[in-house]
Amino acid sequence: MLSLLERYTLREKLIVGIALAVVLGLGVHAFVIEPYQERVSTVREQIAQQRADLAWMNSAVAGMPVGELGANAPQISGTLANFIDQAVRRQGLSGQLSQMSPIGSDEVRMRYSAVDFNRLVSFIAQVNANGLDIKDIRISAAENPGIVDSSLVLVRR
Repeated sequence: MLSLLERYTLREKLIVGIALAVVLGLGVHAFVIEPYQERVSTVREQIAQQRADLAWMNSAVAGMPVGELGANAPQISGTLANFIDQAVRRQGLSGQLSQMSPIGSDEVRMRYSAVDFNRLVSFIAQVNANGLDIKDIRISAAENPGIVDSSLVLVRR
C-alpha cells in the first residue's frame, strides 16, 4: 500500500487524502451522527407523549371518588397478600390478575393483563386508602382502547 502511494505525485496524494477525509466524514455522519439525532428525536417524542399520558392520568385520578373508601374501609389484618387478594376480588379483577407474588412481608408484586384502566385506578385508590403505597408501577397499552397491561409493586406504609 505504501509503495503504491510512493508512486503518486504530491498533487495525487493530496487528492487521495482529501477524498479519504470526505468519505470518512460522510461515513461518520451517516453511521453515527444521523442515527444519534434520530434516536434523540424519538426519545423526545416519547417523553412528550408520556408527559401527556401522565397529565391525563392525574386528571382521571383526581376525578375518581375516594372519600367513602377511607372512612369505613377495613384496615390490613392478616397477611398483606390475603388483604390484596380480597381487594382484587372486591374490584372484580381476579380474571385479569395473571400473577401475584409476595416480596417479604411488606411488599407484593402484581401483574395484570388486559385490565380496564379505570378499574385498575379504582383498585389502586382503594388499597392506597387502606395504607398501601405504590413502590413501582408500569402500565402499557393493550390492543383495545382503555385496556392496559400492568405490573405494580405495593408496599405497606
